[in-house]
Amino acid sequence: MIVPVFVFVVLDYLFLEGPNVYNSYAIAAETLILMIYGALFFWQLLRDEELVQQSIFINSMPDFWYNAGIFIYHCSFFLFSLAYSILNFGDKGVKGSARLTLAVTFGAAIIQLILLFIGLSKAKKVHS
Repeated sequence: MIVPVFVFVVLDYLFLEGPNVYNSYAIAAETLILMIYGALFFWQLLRDEELVQQSIFINSMPDFWYNAGIFIYHCSFFLFSLAYSILNFGDKGVKGSARLTLAVTFGAAIIQLILLFIGLSKAKKVHS
């Protein structure tokens, strides 16, 4: 995945949006790939036979909560990245669209922090 994403980022930088603007197409593509990896991680946790044999629920694992927080944030950031170029947050943009997408993104960031805190609280404490 590294090579295709790198090629797309370079193409976006040189031809699609240029060096003097926020390259939202490339960032949206990168965020989509991170969302796919997050969904695959959820799928892997659900299908893990060792966890099933040991009767470990995935919501008791800190990794689940970390991934959930990061996944939720990237879903809203994907919306922001696409909306940035489609709705054009400049003078020609749709009124209120910038505030709406930023509110969704910031709300997801707050949810992300809560989920990361839950994951940290479920992590085993290491005594030195």
